[in-house]
Amino acid sequence: MGDNREEINLEKGVWKCNYALVVISKFTVDSVCAMEELSIIESKYRQGKIIVFPVVYELSPNDIPDRLCWIKELIFKEVDRHSGTREVCSHIVCKITGNILNNCIHQKVRDIISTSQEILPSGVYDIIRSYLQIDHANLNSRISLLYAAYLVITDTKRINANSITNMVSCVFDRLFSETRLNLPVDYRELWLLENSLCILIDFYIDSCTESRI
Repeated sequence: MGDNREEINLEKGVWKCNYALVVISKFTVDSVCAMEELSIIESKYRQGKIIVFPVVYELSPNDIPDRLCWIKELIFKEVDRHSGTREVCSHIVCKITGNILNNCIHQKVRDIISTSQEILPSGVYDIIRSYLQIDHANLNSRISLLYAAYLVITDTKRINANSITNMVSCVFDRLFSETRLNLPVDYRELWLLENSLCILIDFYIDSCTESRI
């Protein structure tokens, strides 16, 4: 609050971002500022310059205003004050980590086993191999092993902190906390951890390669 909206929300915000979380409620069209920003987001979406995550909050899709009907072209999530936000968060981070993986060497956990045994930290290879042998439906055990691999890799202190590795750490810490508390998890969250581990191992291998040069 108090900052210049043109600079913070538009110039440094919506014009520069690659992702946009758009929350539509019955009050959205009444906000001049929100509608201005949504107009920019729609323009960037039409040009293929932004990925939009639409969320319809306590509103029937049939009641989405005509001025925002372009939202219906996208896959959107419906949430209310009681449920849906956790699923939305997992969906968004899955998409972002999936995009990051497009620039990584290892895009699947199995790729790590087949190409990087010699350079992996001690124990990580065995953890990942065990992970691949566990029953597909045993989600909690699989998540625990992915978390164990994450702990071993981060304990090496060889990965430089940046916005991506910090995001990966947040993903692991949050999902393992939910598993430890016996909260229900699904395959999307497992997929999210697999993405995150592949990203982290790519950063680890890069750091090892740099240290050898």
